[in-house]
Amino acid sequence: METMDFPFNFDEMPIAAKFIFDSFSRDIEDFSKIYPVFDDAFRSRFKEQIKNAKDTVCCGTEGVNIKNIRIGIAGRIESLNTLLLEVQDYFPVARIKEFDFILEVVERKNLSSVLPMVPNLLEELELNIPQQNEDIAKSIIDGIHSIYQVLKLDRIELHRSLNSRGMMNEEVFRCLNHLWATLQDVMEIGQSLYRKTDPPKCVEYELNYIKMKVKTFWMYSLSDAVVDV
Repeated sequence: METMDFPFNFDEMPIAAKFIFDSFSRDIEDFSKIYPVFDDAFRSRFKEQIKNAKDTVCCGTEGVNIKNIRIGIAGRIESLNTLLLEVQDYFPVARIKEFDFILEVVERKNLSSVLPMVPNLLEELELNIPQQNEDIAKSIIDGIHSIYQVLKLDRIELHRSLNSRGMMNEEVFRCLNHLWATLQDVMEIGQSLYRKTDPPKCVEYELNYIKMKVKTFWMYSLSDAVVDV
């Protein structure tokens, strides 16, 4: 079976599907009025596809390991955000280049965006250590540096796990291909239904919005839960 180019990592697919499924379940009457195929039977098949994807991709050894890495990353970025709030209390932030922008990036909790910014931030903090509360200021710098080092290792381990997991077989691809085909159908119809009549609902079926929801999911995920449908 030819594989599709998924816009999500393998273990993110059930999470993305759950967000879309929730919106679809709420809006099923609107869908079925225009397209009768989107009925309760379709909803049941959709639900089963998500369960199969979760069981296939997320609940094995590799999936649990990747989930735990993601949750750890989310927690460390949250700790980094807390330290940045302390920076505002002890450093002359007006003299730190792009500090407000750095805050915004960290609050978005995207590891790929956060990591490149930390070395410059540390350099700026070193140049602006206050004379008062110098010990506290240095402990904040040390804390940010420690988090940065661990996040770099987390990224390496996450990429290694995603790229080497022993589940890239035909069964997995078939499962995710079918799920992604369903997601595309629901997203396309959802956008066409609400683009003019209800823009906030329309956004819930847009890929960029779903990507954002998936990326923030790990910040609030319980360590013993992947996704429930």
